[in-house]
Amino acid sequence: MKSIKGLFIFICSVFTLFTLCAETEGERLFKMNNPSAAVPLLEQDIKSGNVSSNTYNFLGLSYYQLGEYSKAIDVFEQGMKSPVTNKRILAFNEGHAAYSSGDYKKAESCFSLALAASPSFYPAVLNRANSRLMAGSLESSLEDYKKYIEFMPDDPQRENINKMISYLEEELVRRAEEQIRLAEEQKRIEEENARMQEELARVQAEKAAQEAAARAAEEERRRKLLEDVANALQQTDSANITSGAEEVLDYDYESELE
Repeated sequence: MKSIKGLFIFICSVFTLFTLCAETEGERLFKMNNPSAAVPLLEQDIKSGNVSSNTYNFLGLSYYQLGEYSKAIDVFEQGMKSPVTNKRILAFNEGHAAYSSGDYKKAESCFSLALAASPSFYPAVLNRANSRLMAGSLESSLEDYKKYIEFMPDDPQRENINKMISYLEEELVRRAEEQIRLAEEQKRIEEENARMQEELARVQAEKAAQEAAARAAEEERRRKLLEDVANALQQTDSANITSGAEEVLDYDYESELE
């Protein structure tokens, strides 16, 4: 009885293992490099719950091969939520899809996620270096290239990577020197502008003073003109002086001096 029970358990275990390892038609078509035919079948596998550790990855890669990068990214991210998938591989492949779509910041993030899962996954270091380079983060890119060469000294691309390292080092030096030059140029321009503003203020003050002096002189001239006219109108000749009476007084008495 025990033997029969043991045999039953063994058969069930083999059947379960076979079921888990069985390759679906969608996976088979993907491996045969027929992504367009694999996509609908792999999509159906996911809808029906017939998901293996490869289903999301193969579907994402199928979309990637068809040039539908945004769909590939969506599938890889869906796969991250599945308990049976390899998160490192999904993140790595999503990084490729993001890179191909031109989203270099997202690609960098995906490769960093793959490295968080496995710090010794050095292909992700190289791809992250490329992503950082394309995103314009030269210093971070240089660090990754150096790190990759340190851990993968026999890489066939070593010569080209070393050339890239040399280029980045030279470029960073050039940019630093350019920053210094631009800072000095900006300082010179600011000093010139300050001197120009001072000169403009002096000229304006001088002009204002001249205009004020001209107005004062004009006011004085007009005042003097009015004064002269008033004096001309004011007759001071004794012949024109009157006592205010209409007739001149006639004195009938003799002067006491006579």
